[in-house]
Amino acid sequence: MDNIRNRASIFFAGSALAVILGFTFFMNPPANAIPDVVAIRAGEGIREVGRVLHERRLIRSRAAFSLYAIISGSAHQLKPGSYRFEGNLGIPATIRQLVEGPAEAEVLIVEGDTLKDVETKLVARALISPGALTSVSVDELRGEYPFLGNAAAFEGFLFPDTYRVTAGAHGITVLRKFLDNFRAKVAPHTKDIEQGTLYRDLIIASLIEREVPGAEDRRLVSGIMKRRLAIGMPLQVDATVSYAKCAGAFQGCPPLTRADFSLKSVFNTYVVRGLPPAPIANPGLDSIVAARSPRISSYLYYLSDPATGKTVFAETLEQHNENRARYLKR
Repeated sequence: MDNIRNRASIFFAGSALAVILGFTFFMNPPANAIPDVVAIRAGEGIREVGRVLHERRLIRSRAAFSLYAIISGSAHQLKPGSYRFEGNLGIPATIRQLVEGPAEAEVLIVEGDTLKDVETKLVARALISPGALTSVSVDELRGEYPFLGNAAAFEGFLFPDTYRVTAGAHGITVLRKFLDNFRAKVAPHTKDIEQGTLYRDLIIASLIEREVPGAEDRRLVSGIMKRRLAIGMPLQVDATVSYAKCAGAFQGCPPLTRADFSLKSVFNTYVVRGLPPAPIANPGLDSIVAARSPRISSYLYYLSDPATGKTVFAETLEQHNENRARYLKR
């Protein structure tokens, strides 16, 4: 009888140990787990969430996932949203992340970034997928944001600032963040913003943003640009050549060569008179205000001193050529 009891005890102990070891095995992350962004929809239960995570190879067992969630009291505390799972968390850490909710990251968009630059920055942080911003049509949001006017793209409307972005967010959701902030920051300085009449000045503001650093100099350059436009003189803005050369991205764009200034593009203001058809960057408030409030002067030319960043002005072509020889060595 004692032998039977001993054998039974050993059997149950062995079985318990096997269950514990098996459960522990399934609690660990799969060997082939890889980082992934997973969207958990509102109303999805523990079984649906476990199925999604198992299909993405982020957990070993749906049953172990559900069992641990129930035992830990977390089954009804999982929050919907987009999550960035690093692929080596295991079930306990994965459930903790789902209970805490989707993580947000701070992203700084600086003055002069382009739409493609912004998208590249967000993709590099694994916050959005490639094409998430550039694939959204303006027509999808024009009704909500009348200030978009007749714009064909969102270039120029991604107001430079610090944003909090949830990993895996849809492109249209991120764009709404930018556009809401654009409205909040620009409207106090532009009373007619909702009439859709800002676009021309926004194009000028984008040129100023890429060309001139100082606020007062920006107003002078704004006056020069508007004077040139009035007399039919080419704007000859170097930044438009870079924008054309590198297909709308300044990050990683190589320095301009002499041949680049003859590049055939509607954005190249050396070969096409008038304004480009769209902004070439996302300007900050200083540049937008400068475009709306130009300072009229006798100047027709300007350049930036590479050594100091100072803007040097000239009234005549002869003076401008002298400045080019002095500051640019050309």
